[in-house]
Amino acid sequence: MRKPTIGLGLGVSALLLAGTSGTALAQAADANATDKNAQAQAEIVVTGVFSAKRIEAAPISINVVTSKELSEQSAVSSADLLKNIPGVFVNSALGEIRNIVFSRGISANSLDGATGYYYVSLQEDGLPVDLVTSSNYGPDYYLRSDITLSRLEGLRGGTAAITGPNAPGGIFNYISKTGKSDPGVEMDVKFGLQGNGKLPLYRTDLYAGGQLAPDLYYSIGGFLRTDDGTHDAGYALDKGGQVKANLLYEYGNGSLELTAKYLNDANDWNEFTPALGGTKIAPGFSNVSSDLQPASAAHCGASVYGGSTCWNPTNLVHNRSYAFGLTWKQDLGSGFHIDNKLRYSHNQSDWNTGAVLSVVSINDPIVNILLGTAFLSPGTLNYYNVQTGALAASMNVTGNGPGSLTTATNNLPNQGIVANSGFGGAPGVYVGASDTQNVYTNEFEDQFTLTGELGNHHLALGGFIGLTKLNLDNSGEPGIGLMTLQPQPQMLRVTYTPTGSSSVYQVTDPTGFGTYGAPEQDSYWGTQRQYSVFFGDSWKISDKLSLEAGGRWEAVDYDISNQSWNSSPFNAVPQFNASGGVDGNPLTLYDNAVSSVGPVYETRRDFSYFNYSLAADYDVSSNLSTYIRFSSGRKAPDFGGIESINTPGQIATGFPSPQKIEQVELGIKYFASGVSLQFFPFYSLLQNVNVPTIFTYTSGAQIGQNYTEPAFDGQIRTYGIEVAAAVRITPTFNVHGNLTLQNPRASKFYTWTQGPSGNGSDDTKSLIPSGDADNNPKIILRSGFDWSVAPKVKLFGDLDYLGKRAANADDAFYLPGFATVNLGAAWNVTDKIKVQFNANNVFNSVGIMSWSLTGFLASLNRQGLTQAQYNPQAIYPVVPSQARAFFWTASVKF
Repeated sequence: MRKPTIGLGLGVSALLLAGTSGTALAQAADANATDKNAQAQAEIVVTGVFSAKRIEAAPISINVVTSKELSEQSAVSSADLLKNIPGVFVNSALGEIRNIVFSRGISANSLDGATGYYYVSLQEDGLPVDLVTSSNYGPDYYLRSDITLSRLEGLRGGTAAITGPNAPGGIFNYISKTGKSDPGVEMDVKFGLQGNGKLPLYRTDLYAGGQLAPDLYYSIGGFLRTDDGTHDAGYALDKGGQVKANLLYEYGNGSLELTAKYLNDANDWNEFTPALGGTKIAPGFSNVSSDLQPASAAHCGASVYGGSTCWNPTNLVHNRSYAFGLTWKQDLGSGFHIDNKLRYSHNQSDWNTGAVLSVVSINDPIVNILLGTAFLSPGTLNYYNVQTGALAASMNVTGNGPGSLTTATNNLPNQGIVANSGFGGAPGVYVGASDTQNVYTNEFEDQFTLTGELGNHHLALGGFIGLTKLNLDNSGEPGIGLMTLQPQPQMLRVTYTPTGSSSVYQVTDPTGFGTYGAPEQDSYWGTQRQYSVFFGDSWKISDKLSLEAGGRWEAVDYDISNQSWNSSPFNAVPQFNASGGVDGNPLTLYDNAVSSVGPVYETRRDFSYFNYSLAADYDVSSNLSTYIRFSSGRKAPDFGGIESINTPGQIATGFPSPQKIEQVELGIKYFASGVSLQFFPFYSLLQNVNVPTIFTYTSGAQIGQNYTEPAFDGQIRTYGIEVAAAVRITPTFNVHGNLTLQNPRASKFYTWTQGPSGNGSDDTKSLIPSGDADNNPKIILRSGFDWSVAPKVKLFGDLDYLGKRAANADDAFYLPGFATVNLGAAWNVTDKIKVQFNANNVFNSVGIMSWSLTGFLASLNRQGLTQAQYNPQAIYPVVPSQARAFFWTASVKF
């Protein structure tokens, strides 16, 4: 495929500098001189409070990212923007979706993008984007930041326990423009070169808003883009867009706002890159290498329900969202107000991606069980490069059981890097399943709030209801395949020839995939119902002193059905299926072991609890305010946590408890001309943390399927301080920074070890010693500047630093700290036209954001590695931070 070059990018840059513009128009030089603190002092926040408040008067740890600040950044995702909020950990290494967000040590299972929003709520205009989180299902599949975004408000802990549904860790509210707040027409045209300098991004954003009648306002906008990302997979990793609109009608003492959104976007992410010791990318690979299956791997395979399921990796994860909302605000008089927000949404994701893409030994027991090659009689397995047809490897089958292969020929690439990985001389390869799960939710949310003034009391009373139906179909599963261990890996076609026989069995189809129609995960469907009643009282005792109290009663009910599968009796030995499987050919083993439909198991669990938050705030002066707050909250298990209770034994005995979160925070906010300082010392205790472990049945009726061992209740205790500062050095030069220093410590965690029977009956647990909480950095820093070097020219940039993090609960090793530098420049060509240039990760630093073990299912059990087992020369695949990228943006505004 033809790729743009750096030369083309420089040509585009020159063209832009000749007369076009950037993401949102920069202000004139005197406006640029206005520092972020004066701006912050004027901000009104609506997140984490029961009624709008000035940010300096709100006794909560909240920060605002304005449209001006948003315009200067070229973020890779909506979650990426949260790096502007102090105290928030953001892993946006995967790109647009499957990001990880948490704050103040409130984290668990945070190394895997499958569960990245467990403790926090991503909201759009005051309501959650999607209430459901489950394994590989979360809100950022349906949230995109574009030109319609007005501002972002980020709340950490505190009142999140009483103002958000089941999200005590934080609330992040993406607030849209309206025709009243942002009248006019805007257009952004953006071009980027990423990774190796040849991976393009093309994007256009459009917005229009204004007044239709004296009391009627409209806005409509959205984006369209295609993006190859920073890893060269050979095909685009993001393609699609969205349209958002709202209609605001103001009447007398109230208003109505109708909102609508249509998202149609397909996305994928790079998986794990081989790294020595999990800290340094291995020779032969880089931070722009791709391990995704090639486009040529597209194929169709037999399904459990009959017929076939087709899979094409270039179709990515196709996300669609249809959302319609209504906000009603009414002034009742005498200081009382009503605010009611409701939304209906239909969210849907259809997958065509790889799953559990891992570095494995070709002799890996689980891989061979899944491929049906674990229990072969003596013979030879040959592995051919699908693209070239050349023999890549040959293995002798010396016994009848997993791990009984010896190497006869090894022509595979990059074998030197696995020499110390415990492969016993066996070749190293990639393995990955073809994932075709289809999932959708239908959801209705409504939040009603009544506020009023009674004497010196500001009172609030309200309720929330969220009704969600989810359906996930996992019945397709068109197989699993091996690939060469190299960037842009090639599929391997596998054959088997028994000793003394001339028959050649096709273990995989011509594209390299075997074991059609044997799902490793259940299908499931069910409902999640959330009900809340909340209240708040702010009592102004004097001009300087106020007391606050608030509470929230929350109930979360689940009713989930799991469709289990019965593994084929030929799952472990497909060559014994004399009928020849689906195609009637006994020599094509890949369709000889299709699973059948098993029993449906129903799981019902109900949770209810009461959260509360107490605070005292004292205004020392007009510039200095302080507060102290104590919050106690609960976090009920999510949909995925209940869905994993899916066997008769677990249903009878598995009753997880809500996690408990307690926080104490002190707030000190100082605002003056040219200076803004905010300090938030905090203490956080997270208890009843559930960390389940996934294994694969290696024997019994469900051989080849996954199961989950019950979790144990650990805890994470964190002390820290968040600092946000902004200073105007001169009328044209401003600096700002967010710094978090914290000490997260974990205790009472366990890990599971699978027993020799392989059927789950003899698995054992072991206590993990207390230590640093995994994936929790002790330092998070973002500092930056903006400098108006001329009346119409502005330079800006920031430095990000993420401190080292424990790799798992055992602190087996540490992911190194790293720094990233981003720079940009904007030129207001005219009052209506601007050009902007952004360079992300200027020095192409490589940060390690996640890691895994080698081995297929072992790669998911990061907690299974101990300090004694860790080998700095072994391969532990990693997810690196986003590589260097350059963006040119032209903007016009009327």
